[in-house]
Amino acid sequence: MINKKTKMKKWLFVLLAVMLVSGKSANMQAQSLNNNFYEAFIQINDNFKDYLFEAAGAQLTARYEGFYTARIRSDVLPSTLKAIEGVEHVSPAITLLTCCDSARYYSRVENVQNGVGLTMPYTGKGVIVGVIDCGFDFNHINLCDSDGNTRVKAVYMPLDTTGVQPVIRYRRLPGSCYETPEEIAALTTDEAETTHGTQTAGIAAGSYRGNDWYGVAPDADIVACGIPEDEITDVRVANCISYINDYATRVGKPCVINISLGSNAGAHDGTSFLNRVCEQMSGPGRIFVVSAGNDGDNNVCLHANIASKNDTVTTLIAGYGGGNYRSGYISAWANQGKPFNTRLIVIDTQTGKRLYTSRALGANNNILEVELSSDNDTILAKYYRGYVKFRGMAEYNGRPNSLCEVDMTAKSRNYVMGIQYYTPMATDLTVWTSQFAYFRNYGYDWAETGVRDGSINDLATTDSVISVGSYNTRQTAPLRDGSTYFRTKSTPVEISYFSAFGPDENGISRPDVCAPGSMVLASGNRYDTQAHNIDLWQPSAFVNGVEYPYCPDLGTSMSAPVVAGAIALWLEANPNLSVAGVRDILVNTSYSDKYVREGSPERWGSGKLDVNAGMRYVLHLQTLTGDVNNDGEVNIADINTIIDIILGGNVSEDILASADVNNDGEVNISDISIVIDAILRS
Repeated sequence: MINKKTKMKKWLFVLLAVMLVSGKSANMQAQSLNNNFYEAFIQINDNFKDYLFEAAGAQLTARYEGFYTARIRSDVLPSTLKAIEGVEHVSPAITLLTCCDSARYYSRVENVQNGVGLTMPYTGKGVIVGVIDCGFDFNHINLCDSDGNTRVKAVYMPLDTTGVQPVIRYRRLPGSCYETPEEIAALTTDEAETTHGTQTAGIAAGSYRGNDWYGVAPDADIVACGIPEDEITDVRVANCISYINDYATRVGKPCVINISLGSNAGAHDGTSFLNRVCEQMSGPGRIFVVSAGNDGDNNVCLHANIASKNDTVTTLIAGYGGGNYRSGYISAWANQGKPFNTRLIVIDTQTGKRLYTSRALGANNNILEVELSSDNDTILAKYYRGYVKFRGMAEYNGRPNSLCEVDMTAKSRNYVMGIQYYTPMATDLTVWTSQFAYFRNYGYDWAETGVRDGSINDLATTDSVISVGSYNTRQTAPLRDGSTYFRTKSTPVEISYFSAFGPDENGISRPDVCAPGSMVLASGNRYDTQAHNIDLWQPSAFVNGVEYPYCPDLGTSMSAPVVAGAIALWLEANPNLSVAGVRDILVNTSYSDKYVREGSPERWGSGKLDVNAGMRYVLHLQTLTGDVNNDGEVNIADINTIIDIILGGNVSEDILASADVNNDGEVNISDISIVIDAILRS
């Protein structure tokens, strides 16, 4: 029971809080009066009149789809502007953290790196971060320590022939490995036409502090496996997994392996070979992180039933951007022991007339490989240039599979290729296509269209990995010329439109968690001088006369290494963590703001990654009621945070959720009272 003395202290705290509110209000007003203007985003609708807005004391500075940026006189309140017809929302500018994107901020990493509320800082020291990717700049300053020495401890390249061939369990892996500082210092890049690996490695474990774009586990050791982008296969990735696992065993350190790669060609039931490699290699101190995939906004999955031998399933293949080119894979899977046939067709979308039908290609116990091309099929050549390679077989899991590799260009926009499936036996059929094409019926009732559900990367469909989706944390980025890049469809804290999701074929929801993936600022490959987005690259780091680039990007390829870096921090605290242990951490500590609560559980998984809460869970530190700012303590700083919110200050969605201490849907003086109780009881 609280005695009278304690009650008196409580009311003194309340009085202090009210005084702080009054004081902060005066300070904020005085500060505003010292400036001529403030900046904001202005969300508008069709009724918006710019002259009314500017007459109110504001200047529109740039126009975007559905909103403007604006400069506003300091004496004009946001509420005044919102009352103007056509103005839906006014969002005053907030200070942006230019780091490995805002990824560290939104994932609550920095308190862990700085040891706030913990017994020590955690930076990934003594842990290996393995990265399987393409386009590494092995000696980028972001992958070096403070003395300029590379933190890349080992490199394996499956297609390289200039180094030592690795031997694992008496078997020689193809390619070369490099494991001495001198050997690694002499390397340049595995591929000069891409920068992907330098980005993912930098996001997970970058350490350069000359700017704010360093990574999550800046003291972790790095093992990089580089494969040229056009040469990445599941087999080579499996070899890379074996190499990293062997290296970690030899040096006696735990490791987390990031695989920002994937395909829709598998059965999506966790039975692919690469899934099985992960299953066999995972264990205490051996954890795999994979990207969920970038097909979440496209109809790349098709579920159908073939009821009888007279039934067929037909779908048409649309290309991105409405062009004539089609590329990628079309992968169909039937029930176990239910063979089926596949045909390629071409139709004229203006008339609906079928122009071409290939011969039947079976998916049964025999492997059948056939190539149809404009070179060997004169009828097909009337309508398309290129080829389709068919492979039909019953896979190791007993499920017949038809895999079509497509590289075709139509000679007219009216010509559209399609796939037809039929079978003498009733069966369920699931079909996927890659992110460069999708299923569409073009308005014909005899053709099936696809869905987004089930768009998850095949590699993400096993419990042996942690699968990661993406949400947005940045919409703008500084450019080398001093201007600012604005990214549409990247509104901060919302789910990324491209983030793929399940369920998988076992009915299990995927991904496991979401992390920042749009846009992420990270180190780039300085050898990639012809990058497709080079005009968006950031101001570089110059060290000892060498220029090291940085660049923005988006995709679940970017969100996966955020989680991999977080796991490296947790492994430093507990080197015996398993995949199941990490999943338990995510389920119990990921946070849910309104976007998670109001969104699809299939897309969000356990919610948004919270590295700080995860570390406290690993260390068995109790989450403190009233710790609004998540620094591990309950004190006057938490009261100040609530006051800022009451006064209209801008904070992240997760801090806003924490400030609603009593969970009544509002942040007000009653939440301050609970924090005061917590302070008095401590």
